[in-house]
Amino acid sequence: MLESSSHQGEGLHWQGTATPLRVLSVLPGGDPAGTQALWMACTHLQQQGYPVVVLDGTEQETAEAPGLQDLMQPRSGNGWGALPVGTEGMHSVATLPAARGLLQLAHRARQQGARPLDLLHRHLRNHALVIIIAPEQILSPVLQGATQPPLLMVPPQGRSVLRSYRALKHTLMHAGLTAKLVSMSPDTGFTRHLQAVVQCAMHHLHVEPLVMQLNPDNPRQLQRWSLQCLEQAETVGAQPAAAQLTEWSH
Repeated sequence: MLESSSHQGEGLHWQGTATPLRVLSVLPGGDPAGTQALWMACTHLQQQGYPVVVLDGTEQETAEAPGLQDLMQPRSGNGWGALPVGTEGMHSVATLPAARGLLQLAHRARQQGARPLDLLHRHLRNHALVIIIAPEQILSPVLQGATQPPLLMVPPQGRSVLRSYRALKHTLMHAGLTAKLVSMSPDTGFTRHLQAVVQCAMHHLHVEPLVMQLNPDNPRQLQRWSLQCLEQAETVGAQPAAAQLTEWSH
């Protein structure tokens, strides 16, 4: 979903062992402005010294494009350690295909009685922020036990209202979390698409989701938003040694 390299910012001074890993979950809206805004948020955080890795649940791992599934396999040669932070520049954000790996993550967590997001720590602990971008059917099982809701990117145009409502409903029903609605538009007032999704949620689900609308042409707004994304992301921790041994045995 995000075009990028598999490496990250040169000269970053992140101490992954000193600070907990954070995870931000995103339900994509298919809007180019939303995708670009996420990319800008990632690069801004890396410029500030916070290395980011994106798990793209809209893409499946393949032999030509390995991803999260491969990282989680101990016998693959990758699974014994954490993904290193690359050195190809701060504008190059690591992106891993993750559709299969996220499903495997949720399954493994159920077997261990653990939170799925916590299982990411040993593989991605060298980074400051993990952004999971995935459709609701893949994302909801991964969010079991999470306390921070995902972001739902709502396109300002097109046939987005029903699609966004369904994603909101699915996440609420299956993960118990009300997604935060985010839309990119230069308009000063909320777009009618955004208002319509809120009204549907209030009428049918009896919840009022938090809403944010950003001007994609305003760099300062996007920079502030990137820091908010980091602050409001889910904090995940290392697994106990016994749980790691169980994971390695599977």
